[in-house]
Amino acid sequence: MAGGKLTPRQKMINMMYLVLTALLAMNVSAEILNAFKTVNNSIVNSNGIIMDKNADTYSKFQDAIADPQTADKAKKWVVYAESARIISDAIYNKLEDIKLKLKTESGLEIVDGEEEYKLDELNAASRILIEEGQGSEIYDEVSEYRKELLNILNPSNFEGEPVTKELITQKLAEFDKSFAINLTVPKSTTGAAYTQDGKGWSESNFHMTPTVAAVTILSKLQNDIRSSQAQMVDFCFGQIGQVKVVYDAFEVIASANTNYAMPGDEIEIVAGIGAFSEAAQPVITIAGAVVPLSGGQAIYKTTASGSGERAIPVKITYTTPAGESKTVDKVIKYTVGTPSGAAVQFDKMNVMYIGVDNPITVKSSTGDEQTTVTLSSGSLSKVGPGRYSCKVTNPSDNATININAGGVMNKFPFRIKYIPDPIPTLGGDEVLTTNGKGQKGTIKAKGGIVPLLKNFDFEARFNVISYDFYLTSGGELLPARDNAGPMYSGAVSNLLDRAKPNDLIVFDNIKVQGPDGKTRKIPGMSFQIF
Repeated sequence: MAGGKLTPRQKMINMMYLVLTALLAMNVSAEILNAFKTVNNSIVNSNGIIMDKNADTYSKFQDAIADPQTADKAKKWVVYAESARIISDAIYNKLEDIKLKLKTESGLEIVDGEEEYKLDELNAASRILIEEGQGSEIYDEVSEYRKELLNILNPSNFEGEPVTKELITQKLAEFDKSFAINLTVPKSTTGAAYTQDGKGWSESNFHMTPTVAAVTILSKLQNDIRSSQAQMVDFCFGQIGQVKVVYDAFEVIASANTNYAMPGDEIEIVAGIGAFSEAAQPVITIAGAVVPLSGGQAIYKTTASGSGERAIPVKITYTTPAGESKTVDKVIKYTVGTPSGAAVQFDKMNVMYIGVDNPITVKSSTGDEQTTVTLSSGSLSKVGPGRYSCKVTNPSDNATININAGGVMNKFPFRIKYIPDPIPTLGGDEVLTTNGKGQKGTIKAKGGIVPLLKNFDFEARFNVISYDFYLTSGGELLPARDNAGPMYSGAVSNLLDRAKPNDLIVFDNIKVQGPDGKTRKIPGMSFQIF
């Protein structure tokens, strides 16, 4: 650059530019580059979660179309949801192509299935997104995408539905404020004057920007697109439920409280019709006798006797809304145990979990005193007549409960598992979990991370060991790593105080420990401040 037919002054200017470039490269520390890489990975994971959630909603649209009760509304609203999918996929994929081009220009290689490229490459982003003009293209196309997404629902298309038209008008005003997409060009901290257009946006974000930082900015833009798409699709799907459900089909219900009993045990049979309506006028016959209804169902009780398999016939006659009389016959079967038998009832499920007390109930015709209970793996203690608490330590698919009842050995198989991973939340608020948007005051008031177990039948608590925190504000990445315990550390609180609207905060590398003593890493969370 300093050679050729140049004046001494121009040679000096060019040499100073090279020195400045070198100094900029030196100032981007490996720690900051790795932090950007961590944040980008977290955003990419969040994008995957949002995309899976959107895919699930589109699948539910198809289920609603297949249901005669919701088919008409589902077919109407799925058109708008599909429009959101088409335009979102187009801009998302374009951003993905540009990210790949940036990485390729920075020496992308696949090593052991992982992408590796020069994180601190300073020329690729400037060349592709500023000199080649692709940054301005992104700015224009994302701006147009935001308008198109809002225009999918045009209130003028609902002139004959005044209530729906008013609802859409209000919702579009909310979307205009809540959509995460924001291309406002921030004021420069170096005194440079950036225009509020594609050129200014590109220069403020990508001039001499390391490749990993440029990729992170584009990943965040993809996150904004998928989040905005999710808001639109969820609203469209929610309108299907605005129809009044008319029950025009019935499901017959008939079941016993147990399918295995000992002599003297009470057998209870419950029978009825799902989506019960008085207009159905059901008549239920159990074991040959008409049983009166109580709360839409018939309850029949009998006492187990003898031994072996038993069967009780159930007949249900009802009238459909069309005035047609229908009859359904069912047979309820159960088994009465012999005096030398034994049975195990898992008070939770036929799985035992490591780290918690697993309750079981044992029944034996020989009596409690002549019954011995052991586990093939683990230990148990007796807590009452026929009741035991089991502790297990190692996972297994073929463990057994061994019951010796009066000299007769019975074995009952069960599985042993680790307690499932909890989900991270802020302050135990299930709304503030995984990713999304939140007000700074609300997030700070939550005080820290609380792991929650979803759909788990046992009392089990997980404690947070440590976590990392990142704030991205004005193109700057501010980390607070290795925070001990669940509460916000002083460093995290200070960064939260600095957060401004549209900034991104990330909780990552969350490590927890459950009652099984196992330390685990659970998914992180990311939120955009509004």
